[in-house]
Amino acid sequence: MTSVNLDTGFRPMLHGFAFPNSWRDTVLGVIASRGRCGGMVFAALDAFAADVALPPAARERVLPAHDAPLARWIWRRQLDSVLLPPGANLARFARFTYLPTTHTLGIGTATRAELLRLLDLLRSGRPAPLGLVSALGLPHIARNHQVLAYAADFGDERASVRVYDPNHPLRDDVTIDVPYALTAEVVERIGTREKRWRGFFVEDYVPQQSPGWFSSGLHTS
Repeated sequence: MTSVNLDTGFRPMLHGFAFPNSWRDTVLGVIASRGRCGGMVFAALDAFAADVALPPAARERVLPAHDAPLARWIWRRQLDSVLLPPGANLARFARFTYLPTTHTLGIGTATRAELLRLLDLLRSGRPAPLGLVSALGLPHIARNHQVLAYAADFGDERASVRVYDPNHPLRDDVTIDVPYALTAEVVERIGTREKRWRGFFVEDYVPQQSPGWFSSGLHTS
């Protein structure tokens, strides 16, 4: 197999948020949220897909105030990313969280099937939000995470997927290593650090028009 390199042109340093995903919220007043990773991913992708700049507040290193327009937009897109149609991914998070680890029809097989879907999207020039699955069972569902895949190298034995991870802003060196072996772990690499995931899926995403004040910033591409 010849190595396949795909690149959509998105770069976290240019097209992502400069502040980290350190929000603290609850969804529906019950589910503790570990941040607004989905909202940040969806909002950044909205702007990139529309070829408009993120607003100047996106380039600040500190979170905007909770009542600031940018914070409200990210929260809206966070809800879109997990709860609201047509981009409701919560059911898929629950399904993948409960898929067994070692079974032939488990999360290893499902993740490699999603890798083919990711290949098609990147080949068409579209970055793809990914839902990363942490542990097995409903109590761990809040530990799941959302990132944006924007480039990948597909080799003979594994794929290396480049991602925008809102937990690690302004870094173009974050990758997810996906061996094709069904029982192998998926490993996110942040420089010399590693974070292991059970698997992932390509999220349902429908672009939304960014607010008009997004384009008040200079386009950085």
